[in-house]
Amino acid sequence: MWKHKWLIISLVLAVFLIIFRFNHGVIQQDNYVGYARTFPFSVGSIDFFESRLLPGLPILIYLFSWLTQNLYVSGYLITLLSFVGSYFLLYKITGSRFSVLPLVFPPILLSLSTLIDTEFPFIFLALLGYYLIRKEKMALAFLVIGLSVWFRLAGLALIFAVFIYFLVQKKFTKFFIYLPYFTLPMVFLMAYNAYFFGSSDLFYQLTTYEALHPGRINIGVVQLGLDLVRAIRWHWYRIFVSGLFYVIFFVVLWVKSIKPKALEFWLITGIYLFTLTVNLVPFLENLGRYLAPTIPFFWIMYYGKFKKRGLVFLPFTLLVSSLVVLI
Repeated sequence: MWKHKWLIISLVLAVFLIIFRFNHGVIQQDNYVGYARTFPFSVGSIDFFESRLLPGLPILIYLFSWLTQNLYVSGYLITLLSFVGSYFLLYKITGSRFSVLPLVFPPILLSLSTLIDTEFPFIFLALLGYYLIRKEKMALAFLVIGLSVWFRLAGLALIFAVFIYFLVQKKFTKFFIYLPYFTLPMVFLMAYNAYFFGSSDLFYQLTTYEALHPGRINIGVVQLGLDLVRAIRWHWYRIFVSGLFYVIFFVVLWVKSIKPKALEFWLITGIYLFTLTVNLVPFLENLGRYLAPTIPFFWIMYYGKFKKRGLVFLPFTLLVSSLVVLI
C-alpha cells in the first residue's frame, strides 16, 4: 500500500473537495443524476435539454444506486472508481509510483475528479482500450473503445486514431477485422435511441444540441478565437487567463509529442482534431475539460522525466490544483 501513497493522498483530497463543493452546490457538469432518476420507465419523457446527454453515465448511476441507495453517492463513486482504475492502468503501463500526477494536474483534472461527470469514466475506458491494444487483445480493445462512445462522442476520435495508427504500422486489414467489435456498442446505442426517442433519429445525441440552440455549433478552432475576443470584450479576465493557459499548455505538449509511429501520439491527435473541428459553445471555458483525456497519454510518453523530480513536483501540483479548485 505504501508505494501507492500518492493515490491515497489524492483520494483523501478529492473526497474533501467533493464534500466542500457539494455543500456549495457544485455537484455535476450536467444533470446526469436527473437523467438517472428517470430509469427505467420515464427516459422517453425526459426533459429535452437533458436528453442530449449520452446515456452511459446515467445508466451506471442508476445501476450503482441499487448498491448505494443514493444517486449522488453512486455518481461520485463512479468518478472515484474511474480515477482509481485509471491510476492502476497507468501504473501497470509505466511502473511509475507518480502515476497519479496526470490525474490531478493540470487543475482541471483534479476538478473533474470531484464532480459527477463523464470525463473520468471516459479516461478510464480510453486507457483500458490502449492497454488492451498493447497487450494484443484487439477484440476486447475495440469493444471497450466502442463503449467509450456511450460516455463521450470523443470515443469516435479514439477509433479514428487507432485506424491511422494501424495504417502507419501497415496493418490496414487488421483494423477492419476487429472493427465489428467497435460497432457492436454503436448498434446498441442506436437501438437505445430508437426505443426511447423514436426510430427516426438513431443518432439522437448528435442532433439535439443544434435543435436546442440553432446556429450555436461552430468549428472548434474558430470558436476558440471568438471566445478569446469575447472574454476580453466582456472583461472576463479569469476565463481569458485560464483559457489562454490551456491553449498554450496543450499546444506545447502536442508539439513535443510528435512521434508518428506511436499510438499515444495518434490518440492525442485524434482527440485534438475532434475537439478543434466541431464542438459546442462556450468553447474557451471548456477547453481544458475537452482535452483532459489526452494528459494520461502524454504521461505515458514522458513519465521517465519525472523519476527524480516527482517527489518535489507532485506535492506542488497537488497544492496548486487544490487551490484552483477551491477558488
